[in-house]
Amino acid sequence: MENFEQIKALLGEDVTEDELKYVDCYVHNKLGIFIPALGKCGYAMRYFHTYPSYMFIITFSKDDLPDRINIEIRDNQYFATVLSPNIPHNDESSFHYYCILIEKQYFEQQYRMYTDKIPYFEWEQFAICHDILHALNTFIFEYSKKMKNSYVTLEAQATILTHWLIRSILGEHYDMRSVSTNYAVARAEQYIEIHYDEKITVKYLAELGNLSVSGFNRIFKKETKMTPMDYLMNIRLEQSKKFLRRKEVPITEIAMRCGFNSSAHFSASFRKYYQITPTEYRSHYQ
Repeated sequence: MENFEQIKALLGEDVTEDELKYVDCYVHNKLGIFIPALGKCGYAMRYFHTYPSYMFIITFSKDDLPDRINIEIRDNQYFATVLSPNIPHNDESSFHYYCILIEKQYFEQQYRMYTDKIPYFEWEQFAICHDILHALNTFIFEYSKKMKNSYVTLEAQATILTHWLIRSILGEHYDMRSVSTNYAVARAEQYIEIHYDEKITVKYLAELGNLSVSGFNRIFKKETKMTPMDYLMNIRLEQSKKFLRRKEVPITEIAMRCGFNSSAHFSASFRKYYQITPTEYRSHYQ
């Protein structure tokens, strides 16, 4: 098994190659991806084992989630749990998952770039954009191809993955919807993401990309599978949910902060989109 010393640095010095015989391992310095491809991970099956690294388990559907995880479901997200180093645990290895291990000191250095709090997680649950799978598989592809100077690109990808995970933990989902292959659409998406609380018209969004309204509407819907106004509504409602989780912010204020004309308009739109009122959502979340 290649890079077994790096594997041991992330998994633990007492792990054996036999315990990983069914696991695909992709490891570079500070970060490793482990995928039980042919069977269960023998090391993960150890009773009350520990890792010296921060462990992230990423799953790809609600059916794959362990019973202990109760997290809001969205079509464009996957789900993750994070565990701090040296916490004894038993892994529930019957579901499909990617396991990401990040070296303790490196993760904490990157985490402190966002907050002064000491990172401590005991099966903390959070949603993550579905494009994480693309980023993970890009890392795996680069590792497997062993192209010239791949250590440079792997180092960069490990940094990107680490920051992507940290941002998701802190509630800032890295959503690739805003990275369209069409520049006019991407520019409009980015504008909406930043100015969602302001009055936005399709005419103005089209002008950003130097397009006619009809041409912009056609291209935007082809790229995103929704109209510009549907996209704007989606962003506003997703932002409103963040405010609703902070119970001290009144619903009327949330409506204004998220670009709605009134609390009645906000409540009606929220209910239409989520089949639940803002008040019910807040109560359910608490």
